[in-house]
Amino acid sequence: FFVFVVIFIEMGFNVAHVSVLVLSVVFGVVFGIGVFSSGARAVNVRSLSLDGSATTTTSTTTTTTTCCRYCHGATKACGGACIDVDNTCHTAPGCACNGTAPPSPPPNPTFNHQTKPYHSEFKPLVLDNASLEVTPFFSPDHSLETIVDFINGARSSLHIHTPSMSSWSHCSSVKHGCLGCKVTTMSGEKFPVFQALLNAAHRGVKIHILTNDFNSQTCDGVISMFDFLTLNNVEIRYFTSVTFDHSKFLMRDKNASCISSVNWTRNSLTKNREAGAVIGGEDGTLIGEYLIPIYEKDWKQAYLHNVTQTYSKDDMKIITDPAHRNYTIPDPPMRPYNTPKPTPILSTGRFSIWSNPDHGFDALESELKTAKKSFTLYIYQVTDSRLCSWLVNAKKRGLHMNILVSQYVLSPGDEAKTSQCYQNLTDVGVVVHSAWHFAYFFFNHQKFWIVDGERVMFSTGNWSPSDMGQDSGVYPPYGEKGWMDVNRDFTVSIENSGVVDVFQKVFDEDLKNSTIWH
Repeated sequence: FFVFVVIFIEMGFNVAHVSVLVLSVVFGVVFGIGVFSSGARAVNVRSLSLDGSATTTTSTTTTTTTCCRYCHGATKACGGACIDVDNTCHTAPGCACNGTAPPSPPPNPTFNHQTKPYHSEFKPLVLDNASLEVTPFFSPDHSLETIVDFINGARSSLHIHTPSMSSWSHCSSVKHGCLGCKVTTMSGEKFPVFQALLNAAHRGVKIHILTNDFNSQTCDGVISMFDFLTLNNVEIRYFTSVTFDHSKFLMRDKNASCISSVNWTRNSLTKNREAGAVIGGEDGTLIGEYLIPIYEKDWKQAYLHNVTQTYSKDDMKIITDPAHRNYTIPDPPMRPYNTPKPTPILSTGRFSIWSNPDHGFDALESELKTAKKSFTLYIYQVTDSRLCSWLVNAKKRGLHMNILVSQYVLSPGDEAKTSQCYQNLTDVGVVVHSAWHFAYFFFNHQKFWIVDGERVMFSTGNWSPSDMGQDSGVYPPYGEKGWMDVNRDFTVSIENSGVVDVFQKVFDEDLKNSTIWH
């Protein structure tokens, strides 16, 4: 059979949850982040004190080898067999066991390359009175130009977390077990971010990219996107800290950060609803000082992308051509509400950021406990039963709830879990709205929520166990006791009325075109 696999990372879905789906008859397709002072102004930097203990969950144990069969219902164990429960067993105990077989352990995701335990060490960062510039942006309107402009502004360094990078010239489609395009095609790659990275590398910017290894090889006689970047002195390593690198962020010159739900895929940038912000300003370095140690820990454990093909002198001349590369930013699609051009907002209110799996769930839980009047949630999916229970209980204690979700969830398993959660919310009187489905394979993939109209939080991860974590201790690799499917993610919390208003406006306008979930 001819097998054609496109690994499309999260056009609103998490491959760490879905794994890699392959449809193969004629072809298969998978569609698819102390105290400092400035003048007389003091900026208080502190670690977040977390109230409430973390929930510890371990994976199911493997089926014991001492049981050859399990007897239940109207049967009981007798030696190595099951007999009627009313019969007398005259055989010595054997390999048959009473009860039902324990569930089999989940399969190891193909993209999971964790080899040693991950020890949580990074507590949430909290800044009081820091002078920051926050620039919210949203897909499908301005994410692409914002990310490209962010790259173009780099002078010395770029540190990047991205789950993957997809070609706009069909060069990342897996065919016959490998991928790639001719050198001339790759040189003219239509994905603007790819060309912006090459321009940055050619002007001397040191670029580090952390991403996931999907075990895709470069076909003979062609070149992949990562090969092309590597040959232009871009360092690319494959993430191994935990199961999956789900974070989407760029850090520029260690003083500005771009954090969002946006994947480097065409759908995520030009079709989906996505959300994030560029964070910089006078005290932007404080955030860099928090993020750099996390990045360096992941970088140290990651392994290098190696170029496996060789190229002629003529090909290398094309590949390493330092001339400025042009690209085209397509116009955004017309929707009932198109967000305005991103504008920096000065913020001096409380700011916090935390990483998963270090303190993903307990930091969020601490923030949610502060809600007194209202809670607004605009998210792709809710599959974490702990967070769904929090929503149900918040409604019961009188919190005014506004919930808008993606009409479609790619993974059938995740869709079943979200449906159960939304039904639970409906049962207690919450009106759950589904965002309008504007295009084929369109998802409302943003992840943001607003507490009491005063504080907005947005994340690279969904409200899912793997994105929020379930523990603040040790995460062993697959095959060891206690293994969990967890991701690297980041969540930001900003207390600023101007920033809140921008996110609230997106929610309100998209709500006007929604339908009641059913």
